[in-house]
Formats: sequence, structure tokens, C-alpha cells
Amino acid sequence: MKKEITCFEAPKIMEKALDVGEAMLCTGAEISRVEDTILRICHTYGGGVIDVFTILSLIILSWHTTDDQNFTQTRRIYSYSTDLGKMEELNALSRYICANKPSCDEIEQRVEEIMHGDRRRISVSRMMGYILGASAFAIFFGGNLRDGVAAGIVAWIFYFWEYIFGPRSKNRVVYTLLSSFAVGILCMLSVLSGIAVHVDKVMIGNIMLQIPGLNMMNAIRDMMCGDMITGLLRLMEAIILAVAIAAGFALAIICFAK
Repeated sequence: MKKEITCFEAPKIMEKALDVGEAMLCTGAEISRVEDTILRICHTYGGGVIDVFTILSLIILSWHTTDDQNFTQTRRIYSYSTDLGKMEELNALSRYICANKPSCDEIEQRVEEIMHGDRRRISVSRMMGYILGASAFAIFFGGNLRDGVAAGIVAWIFYFWEYIFGPRSKNRVVYTLLSSFAVGILCMLSVLSGIAVHVDKVMIGNIMLQIPGLNMMNAIRDMMCGDMITGLLRLMEAIILAVAIAAGFALAIICFAK
């Protein structure tokens, strides 16, 4: 028989459920997945009426317990990205919580390990993805081997740029604009130094690393699931980021124009 939650435990359970939901939203999960996870965690620990409202920047959770107590908590989301590996780990954690009902301290510890356990570790596989992706796209769109090598070198530098400055960025649009400008400068320098031949091919290879394609797909997915507000917000963000990318590379070209 399921244990009924008490009014003293409910706020703690809500806090940990919001921790998991926030972490999932910050790694790129769709709204329906976030809301379903929060509801399942709360229902695992007790009954009552539970309502969740989620958009990209806010989660609101209310719980009317079986002993006629009302609780409401909100969680403001300031930044988010896409990390499918962490999302899968959080999905596994949510299933573990629903099956085993661990303590709040254990939930907090495991969320912390998933979200911040590797923040100081350089991911070789991610780095190679940057290098191979940029090189392959540069050659695919008509570049030669030298263009592919140059695109890979620029992508390697860009990976460290993301590693150092990405977690510290507060405004994604400004950060994307500056990142695109810096990458554009590096692409121009690769041609001037004699490494590459076609600057446009090197730029295309690195532009493909920054295009917000996942944001666009997430927007369509959210709208198809009925979350129109979040879908439209994601869509507008993807369009604005695309404009910032184009503006950053355009500024780099202007700086080297004769």
C-alpha cells in the first residue's frame, strides 16, 4: 500500500522533483517529459492532486495533499542547452526514484553527480565530434583536403572556447554572436596563413557546428505535443540564434574586406 505523504515531507519531495525536472529541462528534454517526470516522482511518494506547469524559463508545481494541505513551489530556469547523454542518465534516475523511493539526500547527490560530475573533464569524444564534423562538412560542400584540415583545426579551437566560456555565458544570443565572430576570424586567418584555400568552405564547416537544428526540432516536437507556448519560444530562439550566427560571420568577413 502506498505511503501517504505528510505535510512536513511534501515540500522536500517537491523540491527534489523540481531539481530533477529542472535538470531535464536544462539538458534539452521536451516539456511533456519534464512534467510527466515531476508528476510521477511526486505520486510515488504520496497521493493528492498534483499540477505542473512548465515553459522554458519556469516550472510551477502545486500539490494538494490527502490531509488537505496546499503547497506551491516554483523554479526559475536561467539557461539550458542540449545534452542527450545527461538526459538519458536523468531518465534512468527518474525510473530509479519511482521504483525504489530513495531519500531526498540521495536524489540530491545523484542529480549533482549527473549535472556537475564531469564539468572539469575534457570530453575527447565531443572534441573529436567537433573536429570530424567541421572537416566532413567543409569537404562535403566542395572544399578540398586542406580546407577540411583547416576547418578541423578551427573546430578544435572552438571546442576549447566552448569549454571555457560556454558555462559562463549569461546571454545566449550575445555569446553566439561573439563565438561566431571569433570563429569567423579564425577561418579568415586559416586562409591568409596558407593552410586553407577556400574560406567559404572552412566557414561552412564550422557554421554547421553552431546551427540550432536541435532547437528547431524541439520546437516542432513541443508544438506537436500541444505545448504551443514553449514550441513558439523555442522556434523564436532558434531563429534569433541563426541570425546571431550569420551576423558574427558577416562581421568577421567585413573586418578582412579590402
